[in-house]
Amino acid sequence: MKILVAILVLVPAFAFGKAEPVSLSFNAVSIVQFGQAMFKGMMKRDFVVAPDVVSLDRRITIDVKSISSDDLPRFVEDLLAREGIQTTVRDGVYYLTLNRLGALTAQSDVAGQASSVVPPIGSVPSTNSQQIVPADSDGHALLEGAGFQGRKDDDETELFTPKHRTSEFVATVVAAGFGPKAATVAGELVVLTGSKAAISKMLSLCRSLDTHAKMVDVSASWIEVTNSSGTGRGISLAASFLGAKLGASLGTITSGSAISLKNTRFELVIDALNSDARFKQVTNSRLIGYDRTKLKLTVGDKTATVSSSGNDNAGNRVQNIVYTPSGVIIDTLPRVLGGGEISLDVDAQISSFKANTNGLIGSPTLILRQLTTTVGLKDGDVMLLGGLQDMQSSESKSGLGFLPASWSTTSGSKQQTDLVLVVSAKVLVE
Repeated sequence: MKILVAILVLVPAFAFGKAEPVSLSFNAVSIVQFGQAMFKGMMKRDFVVAPDVVSLDRRITIDVKSISSDDLPRFVEDLLAREGIQTTVRDGVYYLTLNRLGALTAQSDVAGQASSVVPPIGSVPSTNSQQIVPADSDGHALLEGAGFQGRKDDDETELFTPKHRTSEFVATVVAAGFGPKAATVAGELVVLTGSKAAISKMLSLCRSLDTHAKMVDVSASWIEVTNSSGTGRGISLAASFLGAKLGASLGTITSGSAISLKNTRFELVIDALNSDARFKQVTNSRLIGYDRTKLKLTVGDKTATVSSSGNDNAGNRVQNIVYTPSGVIIDTLPRVLGGGEISLDVDAQISSFKANTNGLIGSPTLILRQLTTTVGLKDGDVMLLGGLQDMQSSESKSGLGFLPASWSTTSGSKQQTDLVLVVSAKVLVE
């Protein structure tokens, strides 16, 4: 869209040194065009525009019937300040920079905003007049998407240095309670901004937050359960065996795919299962990390697979290759709750590749057995998670070769294998 700049009516008052009234009329002009007309055209002053100001997609529309030329510099500075642009004069040159504290940096995210409009003005506003700006309870200006934000004159700034927590964690909690402008991360420091009373409350909150983060020990082991009878579930077989072997009692969760065990330990459960030939330990993983921190363990490799194929502009065959991890992958996210409870997000998988038999060259087949869930367990308790079954059948015939096949004896067997994930989580005591 072509930008229309209305006629600028002015009297060359600066040439005669006399304050004469001038009229201004702009329609949807950019910041740079406005500065060119005002600073160079009318005020005869050089100006420099910072790159971040040039990149602003803002339009100015004004209609001033009469303004004294002596008041023109102040009027321009106030107008730009309303757009979040700071003007500084050094050696007779105006420097236009973006006011980080007052500007709304996410202006481009505001849909449908085409221009910033200043209503018609009959005379210059008084320098003693005050702008009424919406503010939150702590004195931080709130301008949702259409203008600027200013810092109150009575706002104070305080620095807080966390000792046991990250500055990002402390700033996030403070901002949730006092507003997004109340706390800012500056390296290892947290910059608190607000009234004196608000900062006192923020500091009290920061000190209460700055405690030692809890460490969580998460243990996970895949157990392959072999059931020759082909009946029942592997998780039930494992739970019954552990109850008889260790005297472990069932916890609060008892279902077909999840069973919690009380009065036992993870190491004892694994040792007991390894003592029986029906149970084979496939993997054993242990991860230690902070509360509410994602923990991941990968044991395996990455295999090149074809994600897509096609032809380029020259007609040559092109294949897109991606490297897919396989092996044992354990992802957990522990959350320590009250009353000795732990919420645990679990994403565990065992995967491998085998040669593809469907004719797709160079892309093996991924054999994946995965379990993804969120469970709750008591601190130190053990939980069995199952449901990954595999049934294998075999059939054999016996008889004399010179006799008809109908005279031979047929025998078959079924073998069921289940993958059971044994998990436990406990809070480490310092």
